[in-house]
Amino acid sequence: MYRGVVAVVVCAFAIASLAAGCGSGDESLTKAEFIERGDAICAKAESRKNAVLEAAFLKQSESKKPLDRAAELKLVTTVALPPIVQMTDRLAALEPPSEEEDKARAIVEAYEEGIAGVESDPSSVLGGANPFAEADELAEEFGFEACSEI
Repeated sequence: MYRGVVAVVVCAFAIASLAAGCGSGDESLTKAEFIERGDAICAKAESRKNAVLEAAFLKQSESKKPLDRAAELKLVTTVALPPIVQMTDRLAALEPPSEEEDKARAIVEAYEEGIAGVESDPSSVLGGANPFAEADELAEEFGFEACSEI
């Protein structure tokens, strides 16, 4: 019986130790680490967005049919926007340094507002408007490079 109790205590301690190590609660990122991880997220999203748009345009050009306005709007909402939505979700999940939390959250909120704007009026981007201009500016002020060019 003693061995059984010891085994349970050892297992409980091991599980508690693993759980403590898995979270980011005690290990907050420095601003430089936060920027590095955020820029990696943004660079990946930008690369993915460009790749899926290029593939969509290639497929469209092979069809020899002109791209009408409805097709352009569909590309915006179903091809170009999803990588930015995923990027924003990943940025929101990244734990900023506590002293920079308000600024980091403002960047995410500005991206969310840009996304909402595109979702409500996809044609707004067809004229060359950048719905993420505010987010890009906030990101640049924060110190991001890749996240300031979405």
